[in-house]
Amino acid sequence: MAKNFAFTLRTQLNHLTMLSNTKMKFTALNFALLFLFNYSFAQTLPAHFKSELDFGNGTVISTFLDVSTAENQFRITSPKNADLRIVGGKARLARLLGKMPKKGIIVTIKGEQKKDSLLGDTKIPMVGKLKFKGMVNDQILSGELFNKDGLSVGSIHGVSSTEVRIDQKPLYPKMIKTIHNNIYSKSVLETKTWKKFDKKLEKLCNEAHDDIELYFGFNMLTQKLPFTHLTLTIAGDKANKEEPTENEATATAPKSVIFEEKNASTAYLQIKNFSSSTAELEAVLPKIVANTAYKNLIIDLRENGGGGISAAFALAKYIVTEDLEVGYFPTNKLQYSGYQPELFKTLPELQPKDTEEFGNELKKSPGVKLIFKKPTNPVFAGNLYVLTNGHTASTCEPIVYALKNRKKATVIGERTYGGMLAASPFVVSGKYMLMLPIADFYTYDGVRLDKVGVAPDIVVKSDDAIAKALEMINNGKN
Repeated sequence: MAKNFAFTLRTQLNHLTMLSNTKMKFTALNFALLFLFNYSFAQTLPAHFKSELDFGNGTVISTFLDVSTAENQFRITSPKNADLRIVGGKARLARLLGKMPKKGIIVTIKGEQKKDSLLGDTKIPMVGKLKFKGMVNDQILSGELFNKDGLSVGSIHGVSSTEVRIDQKPLYPKMIKTIHNNIYSKSVLETKTWKKFDKKLEKLCNEAHDDIELYFGFNMLTQKLPFTHLTLTIAGDKANKEEPTENEATATAPKSVIFEEKNASTAYLQIKNFSSSTAELEAVLPKIVANTAYKNLIIDLRENGGGGISAAFALAKYIVTEDLEVGYFPTNKLQYSGYQPELFKTLPELQPKDTEEFGNELKKSPGVKLIFKKPTNPVFAGNLYVLTNGHTASTCEPIVYALKNRKKATVIGERTYGGMLAASPFVVSGKYMLMLPIADFYTYDGVRLDKVGVAPDIVVKSDDAIAKALEMINNGKN
């Protein structure tokens, strides 16, 4: 019996030992699998950040970015299917045709990770390709965006969040009210095109997940309207930011005006915009006028999307030899239908000192008549050549039209864009602003340039415009 008991006890002990070893092995295996799973999961699970993209020009866009890492590589992406929420079901076909990003992801950044540091490439539609340098941990995502020249053009800052959507619904009625109260003519809001836009805008505000979708969606929808200059802008909070002094702004801003001497008798002036070129024009134009050897002046307005009224007057001051009537800017406070010359001639004449004064006058009046007055200073008396293309727009266009029709210049290149209305910014809510047209525009002889543009005297491709101007000069033709 003792033997049997001893045998039984040994058997049970052996069984328990085997069972214990099996459990230990099973437990160890579970721990190993769990470790490998967690390690892999930690390497690939996207961290989610509520983020702001600050492009340094006042535009600050809020979105959500997912960061995933694996094998020293990282990938940052904005929400999927953004294109479907922006343009609807036709986005799927656009993806197949390569016109929309894969999976409808608007922002993609990918590259190499070294510990917390990230270095890679960024793709954003309408912005282009940028370099990204930043860092990430479980709480913070931050970094800078650089252009091809290595200059910082923006930044990204994100904090860990469980949020997945920004509620844009309240913006819709506020946008519509702002437009109704300020647009240049209420009649455009009665068209089928506008009502279709209105319906799609409401849908966009209901479905957009972030500022990116709202921004791109709104500005894509406006492209189909029968008028221009209605755009959504998203600005950051500047309340706690110090504005640069005038000297600092001038020192850091890239040149807006480029002067070259093409030959002993020909000056060339490229004006990149009418937003920040006033001071430069006032500095260089008197020098061109003073050089009596210059018999020809080429003014290059290709790619100039317009800007303020100040720069337009700065240019006119040195190329206009007599009073030059530009046109009429009627507002929604004037009862008109189309071009009414007798009515428009009753509008007050305005010589605004700057764009702000011009906008303020339009907001409170039935409209204005704009004239470039004959200057009292010396002006250029030689041959003028103006270069244009499809991106020559806004403030440029009435100048081009007036110079062409009055035979003051030869216009060479392509038809201008056709975006000529007077616009002003309005705060919709917080950082959301609408730039909308507050005044219509008709030339002095009744032509409405918006959505039409100005045809050149000599039609050539944009890239061939300078060569054509020099050819005409060398051949003695004007």
